[in-house]
Amino acid sequence: MTEAEAAERRLRYGANALPVPKHRLLRLIARQFRGIFNLMLLIAAGVTFSLGEPIDGAFILLFVLLGTALNVYQEHKSNQAADKLKAYLLSTITVMREGQEKEVPTDSLVPGDILKLESGDIVPADAVVRKDRDLLVDETTFTGESIPVAKRSDGTPDEGALLQGVVIVRGNALAEVTAIGQETQFARIAKTASSVQAESELVKSVDKISNFIMKVTLLTLGFVVLANILIEGRQVDVTGLLIFAIALAVSAIPEALPLVLTFSLSRGALEFAKRDVIVKRLSAVQDLGSVNLLCTDKTGTITENHLVFTNAFKLPESPYDPLVLARLAAINLQERIPEPFDRASDEALSAEQRQSVEQFRLLQEEAFDPALRSNGAIVKRTDGTTWHIRRGSPEYFFGEGLVSRAAVEDWLQAEEEKGHRVLGVSCDDGTGQRFGGFVSFVDRIKDSTIATVAAAKQLNVAITVITGDALKVAEAVGREAGLVTGSAEVAEAAAFLALPPAERKKQLASIRVFARTTPEQKLEVIQQLKEQFTVGYLGEGINDAPALKAAHVSMVVQSAADVARETADIVLLQNDLRVIVDGIRFGRETHANTMKYIRATLISNFGNFYAVAIGSLFISFLPMLPKQLLLLNLLSDFPMMAIAFDRVPAREVERPQRYDLHALYIIFVTMGLVSTVFDFICFGLFYRISPAVLQTNWFIASVLTEILLMLSIRSLAPITKAGWPAPSIVILSVIAMALAIGLPMIPATAAFFEFQTPTMAHLGIILGIAFAYLVVSEIVKRPLSGFVRRK
Repeated sequence: MTEAEAAERRLRYGANALPVPKHRLLRLIARQFRGIFNLMLLIAAGVTFSLGEPIDGAFILLFVLLGTALNVYQEHKSNQAADKLKAYLLSTITVMREGQEKEVPTDSLVPGDILKLESGDIVPADAVVRKDRDLLVDETTFTGESIPVAKRSDGTPDEGALLQGVVIVRGNALAEVTAIGQETQFARIAKTASSVQAESELVKSVDKISNFIMKVTLLTLGFVVLANILIEGRQVDVTGLLIFAIALAVSAIPEALPLVLTFSLSRGALEFAKRDVIVKRLSAVQDLGSVNLLCTDKTGTITENHLVFTNAFKLPESPYDPLVLARLAAINLQERIPEPFDRASDEALSAEQRQSVEQFRLLQEEAFDPALRSNGAIVKRTDGTTWHIRRGSPEYFFGEGLVSRAAVEDWLQAEEEKGHRVLGVSCDDGTGQRFGGFVSFVDRIKDSTIATVAAAKQLNVAITVITGDALKVAEAVGREAGLVTGSAEVAEAAAFLALPPAERKKQLASIRVFARTTPEQKLEVIQQLKEQFTVGYLGEGINDAPALKAAHVSMVVQSAADVARETADIVLLQNDLRVIVDGIRFGRETHANTMKYIRATLISNFGNFYAVAIGSLFISFLPMLPKQLLLLNLLSDFPMMAIAFDRVPAREVERPQRYDLHALYIIFVTMGLVSTVFDFICFGLFYRISPAVLQTNWFIASVLTEILLMLSIRSLAPITKAGWPAPSIVILSVIAMALAIGLPMIPATAAFFEFQTPTMAHLGIILGIAFAYLVVSEIVKRPLSGFVRRK
């Protein structure tokens, strides 16, 4: 196909892409009202309007609309950023056009294009096989069966069909595109199927907290309303009581929690983006914070992924130059980003060796086979002879019987003990396959590796290398990187998995390097590790896909195989392990800030909630008017929302944090009682003067104490050792305190909210109560912090 024909077909058939969701902004707005908090606030607003109180109803609506608008704005910005970042993840595929191989974006494919597919590719459109070599595909997406299926060009129509989304497991093929975009089988399924995203531990815990709040709130309100009716009898103002109950319920709901959560996760995603990391699943930011074991291949993460030729081994009777054979197995070196072995082989050639290489041209390539640990090429020499070359791990050649281990053991062991990676080569020039020798390369560790390992240790995160390299090579690199101090910390995967279960469990925590690991063993090792750790896994190849799916948090580099990249939660545009270690810190900071808000809002909201509810049973007027309760909630919530951007001390991210709901309830009940006691002190001092005085002074005191509580409870350490809060928290706190004192003093706002201007003596008493509350809160939280640490 010519480029002109491809352009004409693109106009006719459109882009090879799934339809972009329409009205995404409207759907985003609608989604905000699925949560139980916003629904309850809307119901409360409706009831308030129906009872003839438009001002109070409007206040509740203002709360809903303000929170929703901020949430929509943040998520819409995140969606726009994700759309822009998709350019980094642009998938490409090799096609035959103009008689040449060309790398084109998958969305530019048209029916009739000839795809060149190899191991690790995801088929980008429906196609039919026209030419194949040892082709196996994974059709799990459509059949649910994980066993690879053979595909042939000369078989039945079903045996030659490739559907968009299937994975090339082994071999290579040329396939003709038959359907693209919305016409593919994958697109038809996508139209009727809804995508389900697994909920993180964060979301599950927040749901539990939300349900707890709702139950406690409704039970208490029912009791308060019933008690007021029984106490006041026929004189009860039912309408006023219902409006008060609704306002009281609104004051107990931490309506900013979804917003704080979004801010916290988005902040983490933004920090990742600054470091060239794409977060595909937003909750993965927080999930990463719970990781205490990071599993990775060593190549490109621990090491530089830049191999340098170091040595060659040639049997005396062999007619072949091992380095020349290794270079001949480097396919199309000038037409793509070369593999590290290919580049190193080419860079190491002498002038004479390069002249030998130039006598050959490529006839056929054989993709790398993870099971055989080898790849191959068929080349033709200028004298007309055809050579079939295989290049792979030493075990492949031992298994094929091309060389005995004893003949090469000394040389091989010496190279591996130096941490050198060894490749064997063989050649069949028409006289039968013969062993050609070994070539060894060194992949030096990155300059940043030792510092990265040290930073991970400070976070109590263990790093485990899972590699296909030989035991001695892996151990040498592990020692150099500071991961390994003794041979007991290194194990071959097969030997480890052959141990009895009890012995495996005993050794698991101490092994820092798994060597000679096959794809199947990778998955099994990850599953074993998950029994004791929260596992993050960084991979890149097709053989990493099962392990990526199994890990708690999955990460890949941009150059990863398509199937690995689609599976992962996080994509690194640069292969740097430091980013992941920093990400673990961000995740823990996100968790810490979310917990700060949950602690502060539960304590303050329920402290006031019970004080107002119980106080209403002993006096003939409402201790705080509905509109005043709503204003109180508004002023105290804005500084609390800024807590998503708070600083987090290093000691709070030293270990993975968990959502211990039992410990949270203990803190909330204990500190909530302290809050209630001080509310009653304020109540006792002012309720005899007049309703307006009590309502005004209690409002001011409540705002001040809630903000002071937030500054105290943002850390379980003493406030003097907690460090300064973020500037945004300080600024918003000062503004909220100023408004709490200033609004009752401005005639217009005082009249609107039915405040009475406080006297200077009363303000002095309120400030004294607030200071005493801060001191008592600091005293009470100290034993609680010890309880939480023990938990």
